[in-house]
Amino acid sequence: MNKFLKRLGLKIGYALKGLQYVWRRELSFQVEAALGLILIGYAYFASWPPGKWLVLICLIVIILFAEIINTILERLLDLVEPRLSQPVALLKDVLAGAVLWLVLGASLVVILLIAV
Repeated sequence: MNKFLKRLGLKIGYALKGLQYVWRRELSFQVEAALGLILIGYAYFASWPPGKWLVLICLIVIILFAEIINTILERLLDLVEPRLSQPVALLKDVLAGAVLWLVLGASLVVILLIAV
């Protein structure tokens, strides 16, 4: 059991190190996380019912996860093609566009949650 807990602690440490990397290097992640916290505060003070909370938390998690995946793929592209070529730049733009599309859709859902 002790060995299991030690390995689990190491794995959690590696995961936190990865999150720290994204937090320190990705402004978009920081902004999205901050907006998520603001929305959580709003939901708390507005006494949202559990269903609205579920939707909000899911949206925040999905957006932050998408930003992490975007960061991973951008770093992989940097390894494959260290100099920014036109095809790599286009792929990075498409990745950013995918996250933007997700954020816009989530924003619409949040607006509806607030309005209803």
